[in-house]
Amino acid sequence: MKKKKILLFGCNPLVNEVAGQLSKGECDITIVSHDEDCVKRLDAKNITFKDVDYTDDEQLRSLGIGADVSIVFSFFEEDAKNVYLIISAKDIEPNVLIITLSQSLDSSDKLRAAGADKVIDPYEISGRKIFNMIKKPLISETIEHVVFGQSSINLAEIEIKENSFLDGQKLSEAQLSLNYNLILLGVVDRELSNEFIFRLSDIDHQLDPSDLLVVIGASDEIERLKKDISYQKV
Repeated sequence: MKKKKILLFGCNPLVNEVAGQLSKGECDITIVSHDEDCVKRLDAKNITFKDVDYTDDEQLRSLGIGADVSIVFSFFEEDAKNVYLIISAKDIEPNVLIITLSQSLDSSDKLRAAGADKVIDPYEISGRKIFNMIKKPLISETIEHVVFGQSSINLAEIEIKENSFLDGQKLSEAQLSLNYNLILLGVVDRELSNEFIFRLSDIDHQLDPSDLLVVIGASDEIERLKKDISYQKV
């Protein structure tokens, strides 16, 4: 099977962490930065490094954008650089998946307008985390202990398969905590957007094919759910 080609732009701890995690799978990973030491700090041998000018379309094409690159992580520390790269990459290849990071309170909308498919907003995530710590301290503490205290616990995206037992169900009907001992964090509802929606939102989303469930739980329980979703209803 051909490896998925992924580009990561920037040089910072987040780039290193994402690259390190992706290197464990079947991915062809390239870090694009002017700082070659970024790769040297990684304990991964299957990651390559390229020093190119992200403002030059021809150099972006030389990396594979418009050809075989499927995912671009735009993790520059300046929003202006991320916006520029997103616009350039989408102009070359509109279908390339671009994931970026919001660096300021009001930049998420700009990044989406530029064409980003997924925007990680640390302000929103931190705000919700603080809310849970104040309003639900026991739940928050338990999740922190489970997620970071046991290596067998994972966070996973699970795609809804057509005609599977979850196809057409509401989120409230899934009952993953009872049937699979999993914590449902939220969903990516493809009919609305490619953005992650927290489970605690006001909308009880109907699950359709290609929607994504985001769950936390034991690895064997996640695999059991994936296996069950692969079966079609009779």
